Amino acid sequence: METGFKKSLIGYLLNRRDYVRGSELSDALKVSTKTITRAVQQINEQYRPVTIIESKRGRGYRLKNPETMSFGDSGFVIGRANVDVSRLTSIERRDEIVKRLLFTAPQRYRVTELWGKYFIGDSAVATDLRSLRLMLGRFQLSIEHVSGFVWIDGEEADIRRAISSLFVDEGQPGNRRFMQPDQDIEQRDAAFVDKQLDLIEELLHTEIPYPYRVNIFTHLYILIERFRSVGALMEDRAGEQQATIADEGSKVMSVCRAVIADVNMYLDAQLPDAEVYDLYQYLASSRIEDDLPAANDMPGPVRRATRYLIDQVALNPRYAQIDQSELFARLSKHMKPLLNRLKNGIRVNNNLLEQIRLEYPNLFSTVKEATRQLEEHEHLPIIDDEEIGFITVYFAQAVENLSRPLNILLVCTTGLGTAQLLKSKIERRFSDMDVIGTVAARDVEKALERYPMTDLVVSTVALSEEMKRPTLVVSAMLTIEDQERLERMADHIHNGEVGR
Repeated sequence: METGFKKSLIGYLLNRRDYVRGSELSDALKVSTKTITRAVQQINEQYRPVTIIESKRGRGYRLKNPETMSFGDSGFVIGRANVDVSRLTSIERRDEIVKRLLFTAPQRYRVTELWGKYFIGDSAVATDLRSLRLMLGRFQLSIEHVSGFVWIDGEEADIRRAISSLFVDEGQPGNRRFMQPDQDIEQRDAAFVDKQLDLIEELLHTEIPYPYRVNIFTHLYILIERFRSVGALMEDRAGEQQATIADEGSKVMSVCRAVIADVNMYLDAQLPDAEVYDLYQYLASSRIEDDLPAANDMPGPVRRATRYLIDQVALNPRYAQIDQSELFARLSKHMKPLLNRLKNGIRVNNNLLEQIRLEYPNLFSTVKEATRQLEEHEHLPIIDDEEIGFITVYFAQAVENLSRPLNILLVCTTGLGTAQLLKSKIERRFSDMDVIGTVAARDVEKALERYPMTDLVVSTVALSEEMKRPTLVVSAMLTIEDQERLERMADHIHNGEVGR
């Protein structure tokens, strides 16, 4: 494949921070999606073992480490020192600047020290400052600009929260972009933090599930990097924080003390007790099964929020019949750490969010509306879509447990041989489908009167568009493609997206 096309592909991705769908790349570069796929494979193969372009089903493609790439005479070059900063987009330039300011805050820099190498005018600098103020304002941080110097002002907890949200790659603790420039130190720090996560699991006799393991890894890693950069630590408000923690002598608290003691030895430092309590908040905001009480023993706010949420979703007739007692027992164990996360401003990433939205669009919308009501009813902070996605999964399981077998009416030209063949194939392939009748195409209307419980009409011939039931046309041989379409249709019916 021509180098020019590869440069165009890389160049397009360099100007996009998030994933880009294959169809968009196809339109922009005037090639087929198959050509895009082949080009990505060839580029990654050429630079193996380094992955240049990463892909994710349903989201598309993006550069794995765009900050390390630039173009040379013979193609693109990997390596931070080779980046031509004058070619960075405004978004990439602001990322570079805010990264430096955050990781070294509250260190002050001359404006020329931060912006001089980009060769831009005063108006562009002013625009960048306005954008950075908006970006950092979400984290209760301010960017100060006085007498030619620029710096970030704010609490250490908010600085770490901004770093975690803006610069840690979602769901991939091994990909710590924008952090430690020294590869040897990065690997040692990462290995140390991984060891601490293993220690937490060993001492608590449990496994920390995704995405909580990612959150705790990120928290400890940023703690270490901030200390290395500027010796930054949490303000020692141990007395104030201790009063807010109900169980000072709990197993989780003792584990936090053990981990911070290890960090002290690793950094040859003496961290304040505030770091112990801050780590405790992360563990308390994670779903560690052995540390969660039974549903009826949950704190009042947890039980109240869980019950309100279930009641709101159940107002939708589609979900009125779910088993609320079983759902309450499961969902309350999720809501306890969720409420802790809201209280402490801790975010989680949900890599399955887009898939959940696609799989359960109506249920996701219903749960989202219910959470908005919950926020107002319980005076809670905004619950973001990442959290709503996790909550939706609990309701989806309850809905699927409720689902009765799908009643299928089979239709073919004569209603005899081919329908019987199709019936045996469906019954053998789908245990959750009942074939309640087989009829000829001319008799389908009468059959629907005879079988009012019909959920889906499966036919080997095209039927009238005025059919009063969902209809799927398949081959009498029920090919693999037919089976996949039938399965998708069944899911749509179960999820309430197609009327029964």
